[in-house]
Amino acid sequence: MKQFSDLALSPAISKAIDSLGFTKPTEIQEKSIPLLLGSENVDFHGQAQTGTGKTLAFGLPLLEKINTSSKFPQALIVAPTRELVCQICESLQSVAKFTDVVVEPVYGGVSIVNQIRTLKRGVHVVVGTPGRLRDHLRRKTLSLKNLKTFVLDEADIMLDMGFKEEIDEILQYAPQDRQIWLFSATVKGGINDIKKSHMSNPVSVRVSGSKVTTSNTQQFYCTVPSRYRLQALCRIVDTSPEFYGLIFCQTKMLTGETADRLVKRGYRVGCLHGDMDQKMRNKVIKKFKDKSYDIVVATDVAARGIDVADLTHVINYTIPEDQESYVHRIGRTGRAGKKGVAITFVNGREVRMMQQLSRRFKTEINQLEIPSVDAMFRIRLEKAIGYFKDSAEKKSMVAEKFSQLHEAVSAQDKDQLVSTVVHMLTDKYLRGHEQEKDIPSVCPREKSLQDGKTRELVLHLGREDGIDRDSVLQYCLDANAIDQNEIERVRVIKRRSFVILGTESANKLVKALKGKKLQGRKVRVSIASTEDSRRGRSDFGSRGRRFGGRDRDRGSRGFGRSGRGNGGGSRSGNGGGSRGRRRSNAW
Repeated sequence: MKQFSDLALSPAISKAIDSLGFTKPTEIQEKSIPLLLGSENVDFHGQAQTGTGKTLAFGLPLLEKINTSSKFPQALIVAPTRELVCQICESLQSVAKFTDVVVEPVYGGVSIVNQIRTLKRGVHVVVGTPGRLRDHLRRKTLSLKNLKTFVLDEADIMLDMGFKEEIDEILQYAPQDRQIWLFSATVKGGINDIKKSHMSNPVSVRVSGSKVTTSNTQQFYCTVPSRYRLQALCRIVDTSPEFYGLIFCQTKMLTGETADRLVKRGYRVGCLHGDMDQKMRNKVIKKFKDKSYDIVVATDVAARGIDVADLTHVINYTIPEDQESYVHRIGRTGRAGKKGVAITFVNGREVRMMQQLSRRFKTEINQLEIPSVDAMFRIRLEKAIGYFKDSAEKKSMVAEKFSQLHEAVSAQDKDQLVSTVVHMLTDKYLRGHEQEKDIPSVCPREKSLQDGKTRELVLHLGREDGIDRDSVLQYCLDANAIDQNEIERVRVIKRRSFVILGTESANKLVKALKGKKLQGRKVRVSIASTEDSRRGRSDFGSRGRRFGGRDRDRGSRGFGRSGRGNGGGSRSGNGGGSRGRRRSNAW
């Protein structure tokens, strides 16, 4: 299939496709549409990255199969967030505009009464979030007895957000002979569980597995210690003309803190995370789209479904959880033929992960130097001079109420005026930056580890074993080998815990802890290897998995209520960061 016109589409849908300017299908559309159009009943799994056209890949076949003489829902599309629901609904409505097919959204955070009225009038295709769909089914205000097609879009994200229970329950209301079309960017354990539990001989299509994004997106990484990242971010924004971008953080707490600090520095910034209600989220998104905000700081899940055009930058303030998340993030820039830039902040130990990405996806990810103090001074000086020249060229009439001000300025002699203007421009553009220093690529703690002045102990128990920072600290002190002030840092991740202290103290503590139990459990304690430390400093792994066999994400942990701590976000589809990861990222 080379063109949409090669498909056996109905005249009404072909007309809509033409009016929207679509001519050539994307790879996922080319592989999915003929298969889904030509089969009476097929269970299907399509794997493709964000921004590859998945909505039309299932939308066109779905619309072609609708019998408009029936007023009951024949297709149900489930998506993880309200924003994605609205985006899918708008796309399908635009393609169905010359037909009698009725497509309506259903999601939480708004009146359910209005949705009930809409459903009673008759709907052919319902697009909704899991929580609100379940509410309607329990109230019997939504009937699936005539359902033919059940679509799960961004299914991997829904599982990460803990919606497995809702998906299972919704499927109980559907007929046994319904077909399931499953779309996801990754294939974790939970996706395979759905295929085994609910799908019959599913046909799978995978595209773009080795491509990160278009050649329009330049990719870089910066080696920046955590404590200097806000300063580095500001320098990148200041040196990028007309910066318009998304800043991704790993947790809700860091997202809020980063946005607040940027606002205090005078930037026009919005924030998106899972603790925000829908009204506030909508307000932020609207301001970002109309460019009242130049920057939005967001968690991965909170940013799902937000389609903002012309983004110049995506910056990973913290390294993503896995490689697929990296793809999702940077795919938001460099679209529609526009140039884009993706920058990832890493520490020295995480450089290797960027190299892995480069090899896997066969793309260049080059190191980028943070602008120096001298470079920043020159840029601010140029802005000050430019502002002065623009102001000098303005010949507007002086309003009568400002006449006294005009007289006061006119009374100054030339030298006084020059001195005053320079002082004002200095205050506006240069004051407060005199003490700035160049940003180091390695923080003192990491340099101390590299120089051998400190050591990092690894305990092979972690959060999933019921261990927290306080219990690790007490465990070390109970050995009576060191004082508390000798311990520089304690951190706990999923399956491991780490303690940083001086080399001599570390050696003593390892010997003292030999054979001692932590909360009644045997624990192996050793000096951390480089690989151990690398695993501990980031959950970012290869092919959607974390480094090391024992720490791999098994997918099914994200199911049900307990999964929310793993994936972040709220059950209503509100998105957000992960409570479960906050401790491991705090240091």
